[in-house]
Amino acid sequence: MPTFLASRFGVRRRRLATSLIELLVVVGIIAILLTMLVPSLMRSVQLASNAVCMHNLRQISQGLQLYRVENDGWLPGGKRARRNSVLASGRSAPVNQNVWFLKLFPEYLPDLAVLTCPEDPYRFRMKAGRDLVDDPEAGDYASYGINSFIVTAGQGYLADLDRHQPTRPLNTILVADLGPDYGFILPRNNQKAGPKRNAGMLAWDDTYDPLVSNPPTPWLTVRHGRGINVATVGGGVESANTEALMYRPIAVRYQGCAAGQCTLCKELRIYHYSFADDQLYWWTGPLPAR
Repeated sequence: MPTFLASRFGVRRRRLATSLIELLVVVGIIAILLTMLVPSLMRSVQLASNAVCMHNLRQISQGLQLYRVENDGWLPGGKRARRNSVLASGRSAPVNQNVWFLKLFPEYLPDLAVLTCPEDPYRFRMKAGRDLVDDPEAGDYASYGINSFIVTAGQGYLADLDRHQPTRPLNTILVADLGPDYGFILPRNNQKAGPKRNAGMLAWDDTYDPLVSNPPTPWLTVRHGRGINVATVGGGVESANTEALMYRPIAVRYQGCAAGQCTLCKELRIYHYSFADDQLYWWTGPLPAR
């Protein structure tokens, strides 16, 4: 029946409005779907960030290997590694020329953005619009640190990796995620705020001293799920579970670590973090005689 006739003869039209119960059912279904989808989306974001971090570590590792080729086997910061890429490019000497990653810039590491992990809450310090080469605090801005044992042990001669290769290069730490990541506040409009990161150096013991009442804030962090990412001397990129380590006191020797030929366990007996559960070590093999 035409609408005007229905209205004229009083024929009641069927009510099309949605009831409150139907609306609540729809909202409930949407809420259930969101509950199922949000964790999956968050997991996807975390996996993507982890993939970016691993890519960054590969780029940094490649930059370090190129640096070694042109510096007679030496890593930046070693006893005789004097070449500075910034100086070689014709720029003025940086005030923080001892920072290892600035020695790679720009010749071996043209994009400093690879030094920022997407899961690092203080990654924006590195991306600030300043000239990092002339910033005395730039060493603390990177999300990654280099194995300070390699750079400093044997009076600095261990950094000559061409002559002092570890016995297990694929399991020897070279670069890794560097914290701390928590317990600090980054005020707005102040990109310099945040934790000190030992000029981008991974300390094997965080300067452990049982007699110090206020020890330094440990760099160890949990950045990707339950741990961190590590690039090894052999060029591999691995994950290390650090969640348990953060609540465990460090020791001078670990059975699994020593079994993996850890030099710090077998020869030196010094306090150190142990990543032996993931077959990662600070150094494996002999130290320089001098």
